[in-house]
Parts: sequence; C-alpha cells; structure tokens
Amino acid sequence: MPTAQLVHRAEFCAAYRLENTKFDKQWNDATFGICHSPNFHGHNFEIEVVVGGAIDADTGMVMNLLTLMDIVRHQVIERFDHKNLNLDVESLQGVIPTTENIALLCWRLIEQELPNAVSLDEIRLRESRDNQVILKK
Repeated sequence: MPTAQLVHRAEFCAAYRLENTKFDKQWNDATFGICHSPNFHGHNFEIEVVVGGAIDADTGMVMNLLTLMDIVRHQVIERFDHKNLNLDVESLQGVIPTTENIALLCWRLIEQELPNAVSLDEIRLRESRDNQVILKK
C-alpha cells in the first residue's frame, strides 16, 4: 500500500541578528555580512511542512489537516511571528538563529506533536524569494 504526503504552508515575520560571540566584530561582519547588523534585520519567512503516512481507511486522511495546521500555528507561528528571535524566543537563546537552526528547531517542535502513525518527512523554510533551507528525514 502506498503512503501519502500532506503539505501545510504558513508564514511568519521575524527579526534577528547573526553573531557568534566567540569571535570579534570583524570576524562576524566578514562571516555574516548584513545579517550581523547591530540593529537586527527581518524576513517574511514561509514554512512548508510535509508529513507522511498511510491513508487511514476510516478517515481517508494521512492525518487531519486541521490538526497539522494547529500544530504549526502553536509550535511555530505563535512562537516566532513578529518576534526578535535573539531576544524573544527562549528556545533560541544561545543559538545562532540561522535559517538552518530555525528550521531544525521547527522540526523538533513539530515532530513531537505528530500522531504516532505520521512521520515528519520534510521542512522547507524560505527566508526570502531566493533562499531557503530544506530539512529531510
């Protein structure tokens, strides 16, 4: 029996500053460029969550789409939207908030909430029209 994938997409806006405090300003400027701005900068992020599993015979679904939407809203959107990721998000304290690290945190937060028969297959986190990170199982 084939498995199916369900995809949900959502958006959030957030500001941050990339900095590794182990290094000096010159290193951080050279490494992170404009993303090391002392006044932070922001993106309109788009997250795409792909889950997979068998199609349930009783419901005809991999999982209830409303449940997936609630998980993404609660675990990601409410946590990050219109926040300064360096200052306002406890789970990113001490973490350089690169798109890769944000996507990894999203993975951990979403995966723990999914029903047992459903797998988290992929997360795409787009920080701009031109740049995105893809995490895969």
